[in-house]
Amino acid sequence: MAAGTTKTNLPRTGDILRYVYLFYRESRDRDEGVKERPVVVIDADPISRRVAVVAVTTKGERNPGTIAMPDAVSSAAGLSRGSAVLVDEYNVFTWLGYDIRPVAGGFVAGRLPPGLAQKVLTAAASGGAIAVERD
Repeated sequence: MAAGTTKTNLPRTGDILRYVYLFYRESRDRDEGVKERPVVVIDADPISRRVAVVAVTTKGERNPGTIAMPDAVSSAAGLSRGSAVLVDEYNVFTWLGYDIRPVAGGFVAGRLPPGLAQKVLTAAASGGAIAVERD
């Protein structure tokens, strides 16, 4: 079965995946991301199987459109200390997608605590985040 059409279980909001993320600023010149990075799921529609993800970065201090992750949360999720979630843009694709990278035991590398996941989701939804279509 081709990527994007498999019936692998959908991730949940707050799940952390490994993904080749395409930043909006790069999307005008490219159709693929530059590197694999952690991303946080902000939406997963069970009917359309469309998933939206925001990038995790260690350069959050450079961008006001980020939410800092507490170091304890970063460590528990297997991420670098000083990580932040970029909430002013997101990638959207049909699950499973070509750019998802497997991790031990499946596709979910970690999970944000519910409060932080809700904060990320709210910020992305209310801040006019820019969508980058990846299908």
